[in-house]
Amino acid sequence: MPIDTQRTYLQKHRFAPRQIETPPDRGLTTVVVIPSHREPKLLPTLQSLEQCQPPKGKVEIILVFNSSIKAEERVRQFHQQQIQEVKRWAKAKKRNHSYHCLHFDQLPHKHAGVGLARKIGMDEAVDRFEQIDHDGIIFCTDGDTSVADNYLVEVEAAFHANAKLEAIGLDFEHPLKGKNHPPEVYRAIIQYELFLRYYIGGLRFAGFPYAFHTIGSAMAVRSSAYQKRGGMNRRKAGEDFYFLHKFIPEGRFQELTSTRVYPSPRPSDRVPFGTGRAISKYLAGNQSIYPTYDPRTFSDLKTLFDQVKDLYTKAPQALAPSVQAFCEAENFETKLPELRANVRNLASFPKRFYQWFDALKVLKYVHFARDHYYPEVEVGQAAADLWETRLGERLSLNHQDWLLKYRTQQK
Repeated sequence: MPIDTQRTYLQKHRFAPRQIETPPDRGLTTVVVIPSHREPKLLPTLQSLEQCQPPKGKVEIILVFNSSIKAEERVRQFHQQQIQEVKRWAKAKKRNHSYHCLHFDQLPHKHAGVGLARKIGMDEAVDRFEQIDHDGIIFCTDGDTSVADNYLVEVEAAFHANAKLEAIGLDFEHPLKGKNHPPEVYRAIIQYELFLRYYIGGLRFAGFPYAFHTIGSAMAVRSSAYQKRGGMNRRKAGEDFYFLHKFIPEGRFQELTSTRVYPSPRPSDRVPFGTGRAISKYLAGNQSIYPTYDPRTFSDLKTLFDQVKDLYTKAPQALAPSVQAFCEAENFETKLPELRANVRNLASFPKRFYQWFDALKVLKYVHFARDHYYPEVEVGQAAADLWETRLGERLSLNHQDWLLKYRTQQK
């Protein structure tokens, strides 16, 4: 049966007309979208996908080579060469999947970036599924990322097991050693991933119900849900955060730890923030410490989140000073009656509260606390202090061992 929302979505929201003229296989169930902008090595990613256990249906890989209208000519030429390289590789022998290369080298400079590239590929995936009237799965990964061999089948199984599930965030692990990068890059990525996991651990300790990793190279979504939620945004960075938080508060999201992806730790200047930029910044600095938020930030936030249900009938009690000051800056005293007025009963109040105090506002508070109350601290020390606060266990570990501890705990 056709999915009613598809034509409406594509007519209203797609960036470009249909790019792939070859009709999709009637058995197509999975499309993997890979944005590519100056990716030095694409074939290891494609080889990784080729080596995956096959899902029940057919798989297509859509690569979106993209650059701004203001990009240098050498970037466009590099992408053209890569397209030919991918095509030769795809035809060299019988492949398990079908490969399509889209080339957008004149994107508006204002919007050119990873968000728009993902959107172009994901919209094309919707079109592919529309042609066969199937509500398939759209995967997102990156051109510098490899995947576990059960990547395709585990995600497929999760969606099949839960008809209400709309989006998935996959487990991720950056490589921590090897010969592909200098030792300082591996030292940097150990601290950066520890920073990511420490932050989520802090939010979970505080009681924030939507504390999940949002990694663009590690997510998947149903085609129908993608359309219903308005598709991918065009942000140059942080597109994954904003996209997945369309699903997380609705309870239609799952964090899947039975498979994983392995993003590259390499430095990059392609986006204004994110992994590549963080590694570049670390390498350009003194490389002695990686700063993060003081654990007291999350202990303070817990004083608010612990009494969310009580806020339906009471004013907040005994808030930590940093939270009290932030709430005053956000006009919480006048906002709270409005939140109460827009729910039917106590049971629905927490969801309404967290629609207002969402992940973006949490980050705003964290920055507020950093700027006005608690200066940043070294990430290894922060990880140790939070671990002791949460679990009552005081350990003295190096950065890598702390990262492994947090990885295991978050699985």
